[in-house]
Amino acid sequence: MQARIAAAITFHLLLAAAPRAAGGQQPSGTPSGTPSENEEPARFHADIVVTPERGDAEPTQVPAATAVLDAQTLQTRPAVSFGEALSFIPGFQVERGAVHAGRPLVSARGFFGGGEADYVLLLIDGVPIADTESGLADWSVVSLSSIRRIEASRGPGASMYGDAAVGGVIQVLTDRSARGAQIATTAGAFGTLTFDGVVRRQFARAAAEFSGILRRTSGVSNHSGAHYVGGTAGLDGRFGPTVWRWNGSGNGRANDDPGALTLDAARRDPRASDPLSRFDELQRHGFATAFALQRAAGSWGYQARIHANTRDEDVTRTILLAPALGDRQARTLSTRGIGGAVEGERRLGNAVQAGVVRFGIDVSRERLETSYRPVSDEGVPGVTGPEVSGGRARAGVFVSSAWNLIPRVRVSGAMRWDHVGDDAFGAPDGSSHQAWSPRLGVTVGLSQTPAVWLFSQVSNAFKVPTLNQLFDPRPYPDFQGGAFTISNRRLTPQRATNVEVGLQGGGASLHWSALAYRMHVDDEIDFDVRTFSYANLRESRHIGAELELGGRIWNRLQPSVSYALTRVEGDDRERQLKNVPRHSLTLAASVDVSSKLAATLRYRRTSGAFLDDANSLGIHGPSTFDLRVRRAFGRHLVFVDGVNLTNDRYEEYGFTLDDFRGGLVPYAYPGAPRALRVGLTLGF
Repeated sequence: MQARIAAAITFHLLLAAAPRAAGGQQPSGTPSGTPSENEEPARFHADIVVTPERGDAEPTQVPAATAVLDAQTLQTRPAVSFGEALSFIPGFQVERGAVHAGRPLVSARGFFGGGEADYVLLLIDGVPIADTESGLADWSVVSLSSIRRIEASRGPGASMYGDAAVGGVIQVLTDRSARGAQIATTAGAFGTLTFDGVVRRQFARAAAEFSGILRRTSGVSNHSGAHYVGGTAGLDGRFGPTVWRWNGSGNGRANDDPGALTLDAARRDPRASDPLSRFDELQRHGFATAFALQRAAGSWGYQARIHANTRDEDVTRTILLAPALGDRQARTLSTRGIGGAVEGERRLGNAVQAGVVRFGIDVSRERLETSYRPVSDEGVPGVTGPEVSGGRARAGVFVSSAWNLIPRVRVSGAMRWDHVGDDAFGAPDGSSHQAWSPRLGVTVGLSQTPAVWLFSQVSNAFKVPTLNQLFDPRPYPDFQGGAFTISNRRLTPQRATNVEVGLQGGGASLHWSALAYRMHVDDEIDFDVRTFSYANLRESRHIGAELELGGRIWNRLQPSVSYALTRVEGDDRERQLKNVPRHSLTLAASVDVSSKLAATLRYRRTSGAFLDDANSLGIHGPSTFDLRVRRAFGRHLVFVDGVNLTNDRYEEYGFTLDDFRGGLVPYAYPGAPRALRVGLTLGF
């Protein structure tokens, strides 16, 4: 299959390169992750998206499902953090998204990492955001006030972005074009306080932005308090035809971890915590910076980006080995990373047979140092323990092309080669992995009034094992006087082939889409209870359908509905893999009562998830109502939010443990109960 896709894409790229550039044709002039300054925000859908193709593209000409949340829409939703905002993007599943609920986990199309790995790539203005050791995205680093729009592309994005973009890509595009300031603050249940603000200044040849975040909560359960503080400064300007942008950020977070509860305990008292986790906590701080250049010259466009980051973290974590039996370790880690990208594009053809070729290279180098120390029953860390250090280098080269073969028929293709190399970590020889990620897609306009487009694509994707899965030195007792680790240096990348087809359409007041996909995954990484280590255990099939509808009625009512059917099967085709809901439904409506008073109500329900692969222990998924009522006073806004208004009791996700007597004990993480809050947004 991969060879056939590669051959088709090679032919397509040669075909697209044949026409000569039209004289005087202007390129988009938009860098990856940076919309043009004249683009107006769109409430229901966007005229242009930049994430799926790493450059300007009309959503109807992208052979994938896309969604956009702009700043205007974000203000109408009951969301005060990026994690909460993500739960309003169709097709993505967010666990523990609320500020008072813990660290968010984001998944898509049945790829659930359980807080140990991520299958959704996060970008902020084109810069990837992920922890070095696990690939987990820190969904708390984004200030809502600084967001211009959030773009999301569901399905594999490896042909453009490489490793980790198996379930989808989410990109935050910040706003530097506006002037003035915006400050939002809230207070609510569970001792939760938030502050989110941005100040922007325009000068003759440059613009500056300063944003800050402060969040504090006592948490929804015992021993679950947290606080977070972060700030970002940015400058951008122009030298002739070259646009430049710089930003730097710093953040710090501390939180307690209540641990998982047995399923019976979670349903009896969801605010309880596991006594074994009474010392579990995390403290981290990090800094990051990035600098980007962009230039457009005739039919050519170029851009370059460099970014660097550093992070230090101390965490105490208890892992259950059996019911009521835990192993507690204190981990110290330090990471450093630097990376960059160089990209170019060429606009080809004429107004009828317009085409574009994009190409580029991504490189990065990351360094990890980590050590463990045992923690006593009194919470005192020991003196010595295992430690390792090493690095991971990545390099990726891609080329893509899209071409209007005939009016209303657009063919697109992409090919990317990635190399990932690891060194040190106590091994005499390093290891490396490489992968080709081709994609071939087509969009066909079936009608103009109303607009209906057919899209289809076939693509390959891959995911390299994380450094934790490969090299984590954490020791576990073998109860015979020794110790073992669960990491596995012999792991190989997961590889996937995806086929999807869909329809989308609408107009100024209506947008809808419907699609079906089938993805086959080989060498899927999971925890092997037989060897108590990570292993390439199985192959799996991710089969699903996604529906989305939104619009405006009578100029005051904006209803929307989204539904996802997700079947994820392993060797047993009749059973759903654990922690993946088979059905996800969201109903929402916003109503403008007057020019100043409005409300938004959302209902969210998931079902068909299990704590075990045998599907004998069902998860009671959420069935929740969320509400925001807002009142405008000029440029200011007062709002009241209700999260989980009916106080539904549910479980987010969980696992099972063998009780050594032939039985299984289920554990779960309870969902957040009802929370009310009031907020004020000031605009200057």
